[in-house]
Amino acid sequence: MVIIFILASQTLVSGIALAADEISKLVMNKNELSLQVGGTEKLTATAIFVSGSTVDATVKTDWNSGTPDVASVYAGVVTAKKEGKAVITATYMGKTEIVNVTVSKKVKSLTKNKTSLDLRLNGTEQLVITAYYDDGTSEDVTSKADYTVDSSSIITVTNGLVKGQNPGSAIITIKYMNQSLTLPVDVEVVRRIDAEKSEISLLVKGTEKIKLMATYPDGTVADVSEKAEWTTDKENVADAIKGTVTGYSAGTASLTAKYGTKTTTIKVDVDSTLKLELDKQSILLKKNATGTLKLTATYANGTKEDISDRAEWTSSDANIVQVTKGTVSAIAIGEATISAKYGEKVITANVDVEVPRRLVVNKDLLSMQTGQEQTLSLTATYADGTTSTVTDGVTWTVDDDSIAFVTKGKVTAYKPGIATVTATYGGKTTTTKVEVDIPTMIKPSKKIVNLQIGGSEQIVLTAYFKDGREVDVSSKAEWTTSSKEVAETRNGDISGIATGAATITAKYGTRTAAIQVSVGVLKSLTISPEKLVMKKGDAVTLKATAVYTDDSTKDVTSDVIWTSSNVKAATVEAGKVKAVASGESTLSAQLDSKTITLTVQVDMANDLTANVTNLVFDLNETRSIVLTAVDSDGASRTVTNEAEWKTSNSAIATVTKGVVTPVSRGKTTISAVYGGKTVTIPVEIGVIQALVADKTFIVTKSGDQVQVRLKATLTDGTIKDVTEIATWKVSAYKLGTVANGLFTATASGKTTITGSFGGKMVAIPIEIDSLKYLKTDIVKVELQEGKTAKIEAIGTYTDGTEEDVTKPSLWTSSNIMIADVKDGVIRATGKGTARITVSYSNMRTTVQVTVTK
Repeated sequence: MVIIFILASQTLVSGIALAADEISKLVMNKNELSLQVGGTEKLTATAIFVSGSTVDATVKTDWNSGTPDVASVYAGVVTAKKEGKAVITATYMGKTEIVNVTVSKKVKSLTKNKTSLDLRLNGTEQLVITAYYDDGTSEDVTSKADYTVDSSSIITVTNGLVKGQNPGSAIITIKYMNQSLTLPVDVEVVRRIDAEKSEISLLVKGTEKIKLMATYPDGTVADVSEKAEWTTDKENVADAIKGTVTGYSAGTASLTAKYGTKTTTIKVDVDSTLKLELDKQSILLKKNATGTLKLTATYANGTKEDISDRAEWTSSDANIVQVTKGTVSAIAIGEATISAKYGEKVITANVDVEVPRRLVVNKDLLSMQTGQEQTLSLTATYADGTTSTVTDGVTWTVDDDSIAFVTKGKVTAYKPGIATVTATYGGKTTTTKVEVDIPTMIKPSKKIVNLQIGGSEQIVLTAYFKDGREVDVSSKAEWTTSSKEVAETRNGDISGIATGAATITAKYGTRTAAIQVSVGVLKSLTISPEKLVMKKGDAVTLKATAVYTDDSTKDVTSDVIWTSSNVKAATVEAGKVKAVASGESTLSAQLDSKTITLTVQVDMANDLTANVTNLVFDLNETRSIVLTAVDSDGASRTVTNEAEWKTSNSAIATVTKGVVTPVSRGKTTISAVYGGKTVTIPVEIGVIQALVADKTFIVTKSGDQVQVRLKATLTDGTIKDVTEIATWKVSAYKLGTVANGLFTATASGKTTITGSFGGKMVAIPIEIDSLKYLKTDIVKVELQEGKTAKIEAIGTYTDGTEEDVTKPSLWTSSNIMIADVKDGVIRATGKGTARITVSYSNMRTTVQVTVTK
């Protein structure tokens, strides 16, 4: 209930507020509409109140159509239904507005009777525009269509009538309903235009009529000189109006004729000359004088004419020379170029106004004393070879007027120094060097002065002049010091103020001299002894001595600052040096700005050698290496026990204080380090160079033994029997065994025994029971069933010996149902024939057996 009441209250208040603002009028965005069947368009209604406020009332407006079957309306949107007319009514807050709607058939396409137009100036052509509708009908809409032109200055269109206004090209756009067309139009567009002359020559104010022939697309030709647009690039020389060319002044101009889109050019020469000539190429004038130049023009017909009064005259510098109609006036000294221009041609002449070709001063150098005066004289040589003294007329200057002054060539010396006097006349200059009291050199009585603090010394400064004079200028020179805190000077009297060094400079004129001054300055610092070679634990005391610039000396051992670059090798304090450990150190002693150093060597070697260069031996032996060191003084000693010993492979050999103990066979390197030097000794333990057996091939019999001896050659050439310590192997253990080189044959066959030692190996091939032949005493036997026969097998070995091998041989029968055999005894078991095979040591033979009843 409460909510409803509130809403009602708000509506009531709003209604009161709206009623208070009375509507003035209703405004439509359009009052007429033209639509095609099926088309739509949006109308809007705007309410304008008495208060001046506005509101879009389109949605709230009541919209109605007088003929809804022609055009309907909803919320301002009008839809065309069929061809005809309808009136749309819009009502809002008591205000009503109407919109007239015309609905036409929908245009499917437009056509024109021309694809393009080619018009002459002011010519006309009528277009016919036809519209084709969806229902298949057509209509002439020439008067109804809208026409627009992209260039209205060239053509106009009224109800399809096209008129040419000016030469050129334009595009007509034809629009009707939703369709549009374009039509290109040319007005007076020609294929080409040609002037009857491409070049003409005129006199000033002369004229000539030029015909301009236009060729049209249809092949016709017409003179359009009066219709064309004429322009010139130089209107002060020549111009054209309706084809008539007029010359205004000498020169060349280019005329352009434009008709439609085509142009052509014509070159015009006005008063064209072949050449210009001046009667003088150069003129020499005095200041304020005048001269005359005559300008002659030669024309193409060979005639000549004085055109001095018609030419254009100019001067490159009007401040020096001015020119009017050939009359030249000299204004000031200098050079200028006069130019005469007529038409396009220009000629020049040079004018010289009192310009000297050379200036000569009578003296290039003046050597003067202070207060002295001397006079310079200046002579000018002109272009015509004449000379003149111009001393009073030139401009005199000096670069340093505190040293000398000049006026009209008179030079006055003021103080010692060098100055340059410059004389300027007619653009030329010359100089003279002025030296006032300038000696060839100045020399102090001493160049180096050594003083103690509070001491002083007088220096005499002598100046040597070109005329041979020698003058003491100590009191006249300018004295300065580089450090007032160290030394001062007054008229050459130098005083020592504090310890240090300073440079005293004496200047006289342009010359200077320097004196080096040392006040209480340390000249040098020495240490004794100058070199130390020490052993660990030794101590030595050094002495430091200072030498000063006045050659006095002093023991400053306790005054200097002592330092060691390597305190692990040696230390120093108050001059006392202690050797700490093997190594090298640089000791420094510093006093004031001086520093001196010396090198200390502790247990250092300049050279380190071993008594052997290499070692070759076997296990269970030892070798000793003796190490000798030579120090920087040349003294040698044995340092075997002091050196640092190392082995590159402790699994091969170890080393202690030079004693090398083998661990296993192989190679290693022993290193000894002492005093910064290193010695290396290659070591070989039991390294075999060659391994040789006393037998290369063995032939034996089962049960026999054969001894093989193995000898090794070491790298140093020694030979050693290694039979007992070598490693022995047999390739076929079923045929025999080997131990310490002793081979025992256990079965027939072939095998190989190997002996290995020190990385080397020897192989010996062995043949056991190796037969050359195997035979039986009987090769054919005939037996009755149940009877036996004894057969012997005899083996012949490769060494030629024979042996009864009946028992060890293998006996087989090809058919035991006829004959059986064992250990050479054949037993007949059935009637028939059989073959008995005997095999021994890879050899075999047969016996033929025949059994009967």
